[in-house]
Amino acid sequence: MTHRRHIVFVIGLECIALNGCFHGGDSTSGTSSKPGASRQAPGRDGVPELSEDEYRKAKEEALAFADKQAEERLRNPMSKQSVLPNFPTGPCLPLPTGIIFYEESDHYPGYLLCTYDVEEHDYDQTNEPAWFKAAIVQMRGRGCDRFARFKWVAVIILNRGEYKGARTFEECHKVGAIFDINEVCDLARSPSGLMAAAKMDRHPFVYDPARLSPDEQQRWTIVERDMKARAPKR
Repeated sequence: MTHRRHIVFVIGLECIALNGCFHGGDSTSGTSSKPGASRQAPGRDGVPELSEDEYRKAKEEALAFADKQAEERLRNPMSKQSVLPNFPTGPCLPLPTGIIFYEESDHYPGYLLCTYDVEEHDYDQTNEPAWFKAAIVQMRGRGCDRFARFKWVAVIILNRGEYKGARTFEECHKVGAIFDINEVCDLARSPSGLMAAAKMDRHPFVYDPARLSPDEQQRWTIVERDMKARAPKR
């Protein structure tokens, strides 16, 4: 199963404009979607504006997606270890910056996908080591037993401050790095040391709304390249 969060995030953003709430988001257990396809250019007070039809369509898609997830959870209850420890979000309650959003995908077996959101209007690459280290520390604090089924961790820094509609969604993914999950969970390994050994990828993500499925629209190319590099040589 691939986890996504862009549909419900749209409804949350609209909450700001319509109801005066702070933000919007999705639910907890890693079955969420990333902001992207349906987000529009910021309107009043920096809030992306949606037409009535766009909002209604996004809401219908979000409700259908939630119903599908609920049915799947009833058929296949998830153990505590299998539920990704995402921050609890909901209508008018978005994922805060500086908090990891965890995902997994059938397309990337063995990889834990982590998005670390920041909001910088003057993006400075010299801050990236501190953000990656914060992400590593945060994962350790969540308890590595939650991540036992993964071998690798892909972390992407996403800058919300550069988002100006769907056409800018891809470029908001500023940099990514991949870490060995055992090294991330080894408290004897310093986050600084892990960062020093990591290879930075400046094109970690591709967003193509013309593709048919969300899995094809939102590609973690950093993981695809890593999988190819690790594949047995023929």
